[in-house]
Amino acid sequence: MRYQFGATLADYVVQPNDGLWGVAPGATITFWSDADGGTQYTDLLDASSNPVTSVTADDNGFIPSFSGPDAVTGMWADASGTSRAWMAARNSGGGGGDGGSGGYTSVQRIVASATAPADVRAAATYVCDGIADQEEIQAALNDARDHGGGEIVLTVGDYNLTAPLSIEGTDDVDVEIGIILRGQGARATMLYAGAGITSAIHLTKVVRVYMSDLGITVDGATHGITSATTSGASSGHRSFWNSSFRNIQVSGPWDGGHTGWAMNLGSPFRSVFENVEIGGVGNGVRMYSENSAFNPGDLTFERCFVELVGDNGVAYKIESTTADGVMNQCEFEMCEAIADGTGCTGIELSGVGPVNYTHWRGINLEQFDKLIDVQRGNGNTFRLNYVQLRAGVAGLTAFTFAAPVYNNSILSCGLFYADASAVLYADGNTALPSQPNRIEDVRIYADGAAAITGTANPAGTTIRRGIVGSGTGTISVLHTPGITAPSQVITLTDAATIATDASRGSHFKVTLTANRTLGIPTNPVDGQRVVWEVVASGGARTLTLATGAGGFAFGTDITALSATTSGATDYIGAIYSAAAQRWRVVAYAKGY
Repeated sequence: MRYQFGATLADYVVQPNDGLWGVAPGATITFWSDADGGTQYTDLLDASSNPVTSVTADDNGFIPSFSGPDAVTGMWADASGTSRAWMAARNSGGGGGDGGSGGYTSVQRIVASATAPADVRAAATYVCDGIADQEEIQAALNDARDHGGGEIVLTVGDYNLTAPLSIEGTDDVDVEIGIILRGQGARATMLYAGAGITSAIHLTKVVRVYMSDLGITVDGATHGITSATTSGASSGHRSFWNSSFRNIQVSGPWDGGHTGWAMNLGSPFRSVFENVEIGGVGNGVRMYSENSAFNPGDLTFERCFVELVGDNGVAYKIESTTADGVMNQCEFEMCEAIADGTGCTGIELSGVGPVNYTHWRGINLEQFDKLIDVQRGNGNTFRLNYVQLRAGVAGLTAFTFAAPVYNNSILSCGLFYADASAVLYADGNTALPSQPNRIEDVRIYADGAAAITGTANPAGTTIRRGIVGSGTGTISVLHTPGITAPSQVITLTDAATIATDASRGSHFKVTLTANRTLGIPTNPVDGQRVVWEVVASGGARTLTLATGAGGFAFGTDITALSATTSGATDYIGAIYSAAAQRWRVVAYAKGY
């Protein structure tokens, strides 16, 4: 890279006049490799980036800003006097290197784009030439890192990157370094990521970064911003933390050719994202865990917009790539997304391990094949404003809860608009039906001939409440506010000892072909009410209730069971008491 010379308080040409020293207006200065003799440096650029072989002082003898040859940090200046004077580059850190080699370094470092105005470039610490501009920006970032932190200001204009910018800390969670990277506006300062590079910006080594007011353009598989932990001994397994990202824009080609992520963030921690605008990309924001010893998260997103162009993209994805180190505690406020393509998903929670306790409020999702897809996790909540599946396509599912997923909630949806038949919810929870997923306070408008259905979990415990709707279509999932859907009857297997998994529901049925014992039910919940429906087949049958810890207990009103008449049905009702570790028989009706 070229370093900057001149334009400081010390940069004047002086000459003797009648025994006194005065300035030398209009003096011509040449630059050399040695104090005496040596080789002249002729590969210079003036403040407007024009090639020059010498520099001319102004009417006051002041030496203007100019750029030296590539990688030269100091030169001997010759103004045709009796001796030469040493001149150091003003952005070399004072020690002849890329910064941070022992000299004074200012807290603020200005990096000018090749397209910035001439006066801006003249005042800058680093000046880019429009080719591999990451070299100048990286030099400023490294200088700040090596001197305990600081601010890098990017001027207006375009910066062309042929390699990622790396923003690094010390890789020690107890050594704080804050790096500020600030542009002049998301459309005024633009970083153009070159073809084939991994990302425009990469964050690592437990850096604390405060990034604002800049735009990034990506294409192909290139990501906008990435991060990863080194998992070093003192890193706390974090890539960045206590950081903020404000007024950031990431743009793709808008032609479906981008397949990367606008943000692909590994091991993020305790940070804030605000006013993030993403458009024309294949995928929006992904956050993921990397190390089983650390749970990343504690993040907030406020006012984020994602517009996908292309097929099979995801707008927001939170992923736990390890079974133990999992993503958790992320807050999203007024975040929106829209898709222009097939097979796209609005929000996806997935991975090897669960994604827990994320909360989404004021969310708009439009034109997705899946609106919310929870593949792993529990304790996640969603409050939606307006949502719509891809227009005109029948058979899509709005809200999906996979088999390992429980205790997640669609708490409200201002409007779910459907112009084609759709599944509102598909709940596959078999992991813990006694802690069911919820779909509540949803308003549906079924347009045309749209038919809206839903599928509860196999145990029938999915909570559906306050689902209302209108329109010319049919809605089979309506539930009056305050009324939950009835549980289905679970058929038990007839055996010498009949097994009941209480987490599967609240109404069980068994047909007895001989005298049997109703075994101790598994997975009970304190206060749970269960009814057993007992049918006798092929003769009168006697059912004995198992006793002992976790078993059944009679009171003084109901003290025993009698044989069930052949072909008849008896009902046994019981409530589980965790304190007593007993199913207390509270009801017994015979002869139906």
